[in-house]
Amino acid sequence: MGPGAPRPVERLTETVTERRMRRLNGFPQPYRKYIAGLTSCAPAVEDLADSYPALLFALATGYSNVRRRQAAFEAVVAGHPLKLAAGCLELPLWLRRLPAQAFAQPLPVLPADEEFTAAAVNRMPDQPRDAAVWFERTLVGHRLAGRDLALWCLREPRLLPPHTSDEDMQWLLAWAWASLNPGFAGHRLLRGAWSPAIGWKRARDEVSIWRKRIDLVGALADGPRGTWLDDATVSGHAIVSLRTVEDFVAESVAMENCLDQYAAHLAYGRVRIFSVRKEGRSIADVEVTLKPDDSNAPCISQIRGPRNRRAPPAVWQAVHAWLAGQSFRPADTQPTSAQATREAFRKFWQPYVNAAESAGLPPHVLARVLGRDARRVKPHDAVVEPIPLETAVAPTPRPANLNRARMPADGRADSPLALVAPRRARASE
Repeated sequence: MGPGAPRPVERLTETVTERRMRRLNGFPQPYRKYIAGLTSCAPAVEDLADSYPALLFALATGYSNVRRRQAAFEAVVAGHPLKLAAGCLELPLWLRRLPAQAFAQPLPVLPADEEFTAAAVNRMPDQPRDAAVWFERTLVGHRLAGRDLALWCLREPRLLPPHTSDEDMQWLLAWAWASLNPGFAGHRLLRGAWSPAIGWKRARDEVSIWRKRIDLVGALADGPRGTWLDDATVSGHAIVSLRTVEDFVAESVAMENCLDQYAAHLAYGRVRIFSVRKEGRSIADVEVTLKPDDSNAPCISQIRGPRNRRAPPAVWQAVHAWLAGQSFRPADTQPTSAQATREAFRKFWQPYVNAAESAGLPPHVLARVLGRDARRVKPHDAVVEPIPLETAVAPTPRPANLNRARMPADGRADSPLALVAPRRARASE
């Protein structure tokens, strides 16, 4: 083409088929065929993919009941305001701002009160990908623990990546659920419980401590071990071995030290911890290890008072006198068995598994709770392969069928956050 030749005019409009495919491809793959079937009924229904994706998704996936879905559908076809159509379905208006890719699972009944709506509208991310993750995490929080946790998830901007990864969010949700369920064994391991007023940084710190205390469940899975040395009372000082998870947590609280984070040492099998008490009150802790050149000769590696301060001379004298009066015997140095660890974690997490299933989360959510060997379901994008344009056909009108809930056959859907059993940290971590 010469320099004076006119340039070809770029096509600025899309064909009917291209527009339809673009709209359908905005939704997660498992729901596209149900949405395609519904939108073929009327152009006004298809236009919801741009103007109100949540309403279209709710109609296609069996939200509410048949009578309300029929009324909302007829309102859309008749050209009534979308607010009226959403009201027929009792669908919160704040969902209108969410992009189509945010709807990766059927919608539960969500709060529509003024406080919840204001938090949702003010905190909703601008980027579609962030909005999808934000909404998914809010839904999981709502299903696990109700409105208060969902509202907390809405309000905390740092619950999105990169501040909070998928694994961190899984632990936050498990910790919040444990805080609200006193009957759960993990509730007794909390240093601080979740509350609607807690901040993100404090919550992250509390989850970190909670995870390390849960590690004790696996480290002591074989039950109380031989303590190498016998308990005794010397010069008014009672020297008592710590044997259970509760012992270590209580001693850590009383002494304000890190004994609740000793899981890796205990699992290795070459450490024993004793508490020095006077008049029933803990005043020092003793760590006993084995000599490198003699596995049958326990020795004192450290004696610490409250907050890891130096123990007074009287405690040192009592502890060494206690050690001198012991009759040595072969030391048990076997590490905790992997099978016992798996069984302990499976039993520990089972109530949480049951709660997740009762909340309507997908069956695979917490299917394998195996502690250190838990298989983690890696998060994946909601973006999937688009429907090829050459295989698409133009929509043809046909009667709407709103009598059946539009659900995938397997009940599962793609989601930015796959809630799984929190992964156990290895001893080297």
